[in-house]
Amino acid sequence: MKKILGVVAEYNPMHYGHLHQLNLAASQTGCQYTVIAMSGNFVQRGEPAIVDKWIRAKMAVAAGADLVVEIPAWFVLQSAEGFARAGVCLLHGCGVTHMSFGSESGNIEELSQLARWLQKPGTQGNIRSQLQTGITYAAAVQQAAEASPAASHLGNLLRGANNILAIEYLRALEKTPIIAHTVKRNGDANASQIRLLLAQGRDSEAFSHIPSPAREIFINGLNATGRVFPADLTQAIFYALISLGSKGISSLPACSEGLENRLCQALSQARDLQGLLEAVKTKRYPFTRIQRLLMQALLGFDTHRFPGQVPYLRVLAASPGGKELLPRLAQSTLPLLYSARDIRKLAPGAKALLDLEIYAERVYQMAQNLKGV
Repeated sequence: MKKILGVVAEYNPMHYGHLHQLNLAASQTGCQYTVIAMSGNFVQRGEPAIVDKWIRAKMAVAAGADLVVEIPAWFVLQSAEGFARAGVCLLHGCGVTHMSFGSESGNIEELSQLARWLQKPGTQGNIRSQLQTGITYAAAVQQAAEASPAASHLGNLLRGANNILAIEYLRALEKTPIIAHTVKRNGDANASQIRLLLAQGRDSEAFSHIPSPAREIFINGLNATGRVFPADLTQAIFYALISLGSKGISSLPACSEGLENRLCQALSQARDLQGLLEAVKTKRYPFTRIQRLLMQALLGFDTHRFPGQVPYLRVLAASPGGKELLPRLAQSTLPLLYSARDIRKLAPGAKALLDLEIYAERVYQMAQNLKGV
């Protein structure tokens, strides 16, 4: 049986740190294939991707991935827990044997120990108590860990954003046969820094952080479709929020505890997207959560509910080696979407999720078109 490496990624955009992870993980696990579960045109921090998913999937294949499957926007724009579970579900459906993820720690044993502690009922009760003080979930977990004799020596791990996501991956992996692997994050420029350089017009500097031949694909993609930033969706977001009103906003997955009222009040005075975010942000409601809420409003999540797991495998890109995996994927319990005719395989609920994804694609394309490239 061949070993298959799985990675959950956004590649917004891909950079040398991502390439380092792919190469090191494949080498250390001995896997012959690499499958990427990648977010689509919207990413988990609640923003549109800098370039569309088709370009980013091609970049991943150019960097050595064999197959790229899509995490639908509904699951991408959830909490870290929901995002991680969706990604692991897809990788499991693709038959991966090993999963690798980046972390500030680089210590899989410590991360696994903290993940097991989080699974305990008593831990969850302590976290709920901390949340009542008005702090974020991440802060509540950290305080609960530091107060626990079993986890106090691990509390510092929760200061790293990648560690937190790694722990959610480990929790999601618990009931699967997939072997976990982590790669310590290095000092390369991260995707946020690259996007900032692009926003500042420092393209050459941004491109220097992207490995070749993925760099050429990225540059050609930017030239063809332009770059998309959150601000490009400002008017559409404001219109969506006004149309929903407080009642509609309250029905969005990321909304809770009166956040809709705070948002509506800020909306009446905000002049731009950043101003709206600054007015709504509190210790309990960090930027990323508010941004996810705004994207949920934009994409009409108030009229949908898709509990449970991702119901299909939608292929975004495949290498010649990756195409060798397709017959195996066709035997998966999840329907394989490789061409338009495969849509007829879908049950009504799965078809509704795909329809929402196609709607998200159209919204993203609108932002591209308005750039006037």
